[in-house]
Amino acid sequence: MANSILDNLNEEQKRPAQIKEGAVLVTAGAGSGKTRMLTHHIAYLIDEVGVPAYNILAITFTNKAADEMKSRIERMVDSASDAWICTFHAMCSKILRRHAEEIGYDRNFTIYGDVEKDRVIKRILENKNTNVNVETVGYHISNAKNHLLTPEEYENEMERSYKRDVIIACYEEYEKELKKSNALDFDDLLAKTYLLFVEKPEILELYQNRFKYIHVDEFQDTNYAQYRLIQLLAKKYNNIFVVGDEDQCIYSWRGAESGNVLAFTRDFKPVQVFKLEQNYRSTKQILQKANFLIKRNLNRLDKNLWTENSEGARVEEFSSYNDLEEAEYVANAINNLVTYGNYSYKDFAVLMRVNSLSRSIEEKFITYNIPYKVYGGHKFFERKEIKDTVAYLRLLSNPKDDEAALRMLVFPKKGIGDVAINNLTEIADIFGCSLMDVIMDPTKTQGVLAKKLEPVRELFVDLQAKKESLPLYELVEYVIGRVQIKEAIGKKTEEDENRQLNVDDFLVSVKEYSDSNTTADLEEFLQGITLMRDIDSMNDDDDYATVLTVHSAKGLEFKVVFIIGLNEGLFPLARAINGSQNELEEERRLMYVAITRARERLYLTRSRTRFNFEKKTIEYTAPSRFLNEIDAEPTKLTVDDIKTVDYGKRNSMDYNLASKINIVNVSGSNSSHRSTESIDLSQGLNKPKINYSDYKKGTKVHHPHFGNGVVTLGVTDFASGFVTVNFESVGSKTLSLKYAKLEIIG
Repeated sequence: MANSILDNLNEEQKRPAQIKEGAVLVTAGAGSGKTRMLTHHIAYLIDEVGVPAYNILAITFTNKAADEMKSRIERMVDSASDAWICTFHAMCSKILRRHAEEIGYDRNFTIYGDVEKDRVIKRILENKNTNVNVETVGYHISNAKNHLLTPEEYENEMERSYKRDVIIACYEEYEKELKKSNALDFDDLLAKTYLLFVEKPEILELYQNRFKYIHVDEFQDTNYAQYRLIQLLAKKYNNIFVVGDEDQCIYSWRGAESGNVLAFTRDFKPVQVFKLEQNYRSTKQILQKANFLIKRNLNRLDKNLWTENSEGARVEEFSSYNDLEEAEYVANAINNLVTYGNYSYKDFAVLMRVNSLSRSIEEKFITYNIPYKVYGGHKFFERKEIKDTVAYLRLLSNPKDDEAALRMLVFPKKGIGDVAINNLTEIADIFGCSLMDVIMDPTKTQGVLAKKLEPVRELFVDLQAKKESLPLYELVEYVIGRVQIKEAIGKKTEEDENRQLNVDDFLVSVKEYSDSNTTADLEEFLQGITLMRDIDSMNDDDDYATVLTVHSAKGLEFKVVFIIGLNEGLFPLARAINGSQNELEEERRLMYVAITRARERLYLTRSRTRFNFEKKTIEYTAPSRFLNEIDAEPTKLTVDDIKTVDYGKRNSMDYNLASKINIVNVSGSNSSHRSTESIDLSQGLNKPKINYSDYKKGTKVHHPHFGNGVVTLGVTDFASGFVTVNFESVGSKTLSLKYAKLEIIG
């Protein structure tokens, strides 16, 4: 009998994977191999059931995950290239590129990211006498579109207030601005595709017949619009296979509804429901903490994750005096585990609830020469110099894009100021056309303004000609040189040089894209970078520690994980503590996601004090309630119970890392066969009591990494024990005497 694609799945995974048709819901715990099961199911349909890949749609939530899924399936079967394996937004963008005219848009529409969206809203608000800010308006526009509501429909949903009138007026003007610019924002990609399907049933049927077998990974992260799109597409054949875990629903702030998992069982009947509870990722110690925590949530399907992996190293907790000492502990622990524990830097991740906590971590990583990258903060393609460069490309693709035109007019400087831009905008309004229509038509302007626009017009005539004759990479290279992007940035400061290097990196990304997508054009490239998340650029071969928010860590795993900033008000956030049950449960799900990113070792850290920038004072903090919740399995809970917190001993105790650390070694490729040995790391992690007064100004010291140096500032804060040393080789460094391994030499 021939081997089946499903043979190397466990029995739990095999049961749903071999279902050939109908509605299937798989509730899969963290690390249970759900994506592996899903890819094997798709390969099984193609290779053994005989379903044409052309009839398969597989949706996941990041480009990185989609690429990995596609690669896995193509390694198992030869005929998978016709399947659509992509994100929701990529799927909708692809459909709209083909049918945009049906709903009043050109196919070369621009996709506005958050930066462009905020700039448009800001311009709209400038004309209104209001204290409503960009963030509030942006949230409501997004919320309305995620629920498929027009401005009029959304107005009926809101309570009557002054803010409501401003928000609805802004929403209406925002829609007009985007339509005039032939632009869609992220939320529009979903909402307009839904509108297309509703208004053009023949197009809906076209895709229903195309996608007879629909698969959705991370189903718990779907919002209302995504759920409704799936309902429409699956309505004809009801072959819908979804995998999710409501315990990992952490995106309600952008519309995700954990209730969709339960709604699926109501809306798709008959439905077969399966559970995946065996965890392949984490040790027993880590998994136990995760189970104890998440069982305190009431709004969930009952699951109990288990593993055949080893007990592993104990979960370490550390309480420092301040955030600098907390960062010092993290950096020192990483260096010791790399030096003595057979780990590489790429094995480490530092997770935080808010990205502002990365500052002290980055400072210490630089001090200790730990290579690292930060994700979940400022994205590469949202840097100003990259946005300015891309604006020229967007205008070549979509000349109606007024937002890109405004960027182009002010960078590089062209002698066109605010007055001239206001005049251009008024002329465009009079003629009912785009800014580029005004710029490119010499009959629409006169006088000084017309003279200033002549070189801009000549530039774009040249660039448009090159767009028709040059391949993608050569076109972008030509645009950067012709516009003199790097020359306009200059080299006055180190920051300017970094910005120039970013432009070079952008060009490298175009080359890499062109080499791997030989038939792709400018429009496809622009769509790709607009829909890209920063973690999509992660490379498993690069040896650096990863610093990222917990939201960005979703779907990733690391051998060693540090979760920092575990204080009440930071994790969980203050608004959740004082808010609803649902808000606090989402924070708990977020902590659950953070814990379950760890495979072998988990460190939980906090600082007992934090500097209050508003009051300019140091304040004592309470430990996160989650530190208590992971210690014991909860009894039967009520809604009142989940709001109760007992800080216990953590208010008075300082948790120090023990001198003996268990290092887990993996034997062979089977993760269930592990041996544990003990290694002495006491020289770096648990030192004898230090006399801080010995390290006064002028004292000569030696450090194992930085060499010889002289103390320039002795200890001023005896709670944290920081000292500043000027080293001969690397200059001035501020180190904690608790961890720095400094030796007095004279």
